[in-house]
Amino acid sequence: MFILTDGKNYVMENPMKSGEYMITTSSSMAKNFTYKQARSLVQNSRKKYSWIKKYSLIDVDTGQKSDKSLYYRGNANIYTGDEGNFDYALLDKIESEANSILGLAGWDDNQLITYKNLLNSALSKCDSAESDINHALEKYKKVHNGKKPQAHKVAKIGYLLDDIRDKHRKIKQCIRYVTVMSDAIDRSYTIEKIKLELSKVSDGEYKGRTQYWKIANDILED
Repeated sequence: MFILTDGKNYVMENPMKSGEYMITTSSSMAKNFTYKQARSLVQNSRKKYSWIKKYSLIDVDTGQKSDKSLYYRGNANIYTGDEGNFDYALLDKIESEANSILGLAGWDDNQLITYKNLLNSALSKCDSAESDINHALEKYKKVHNGKKPQAHKVAKIGYLLDDIRDKHRKIKQCIRYVTVMSDAIDRSYTIEKIKLELSKVSDGEYKGRTQYWKIANDILED
């Protein structure tokens, strides 16, 4: 491995931004390069890094200036000092990512339209179910002169409503997901863009809008 120095200053990698380099007076902060990396940095330096061209290549093991030229254009010995630098775990990551993509169903726009229609129909059914239950409660109070149902009946109705509302929430979430997938086809999203847009429409933590949010939570936590 090698470092780049002018005898007083050293090249270090910006700890906050990989691939960006800066000057340091601390030898312990100097970036360890392979010959190929150091040569590439010096030869391809933009104006921003023109100062690096004045630096020398120092062998970390000997502490001496290397006889390897930073301006050599051939390929001989470019991997010297590079042994063990490659992390083969990267291969597993790439294979895992590829297998994840291959495992996707890869729905086309027609399939997504079909799913969205089915979801909208199911959502409408949930809305009707909740409306039916609310009207049943109103009917009970009307028939019984404003009297509310007994606690055990209210509890059963509550569980029934909760089940319907849970389905309603999941259906709406899936509609948002399908919409993003459809947009991804129409607008040629990259995988990274698809992930970003899906994360944006994912359910977040609910924020109460009235005093009833606190009242309800106080009752539930009591």
